Amino acid sequence: FCRAKYPYTAQDASALTFTTGSIIEVLTRQESGWWDGMLGDERGWFPSNYV
Repeated sequence: FCRAKYPYTAQDASALTFTTGSIIEVLTRQESGWWDGMLGDERGWFPSNYV
């Protein structure tokens, strides 16, 4: 799990939108810096430098 430092708005359907302080379950970590995670019932990719 990780906590969001900044809000992020998804740019497409495969990304995850969250607000500052959100607790995200990390499922996959890519070397590119994009992580796959779950927030509630939503799953998507997000930039790891936001958490």
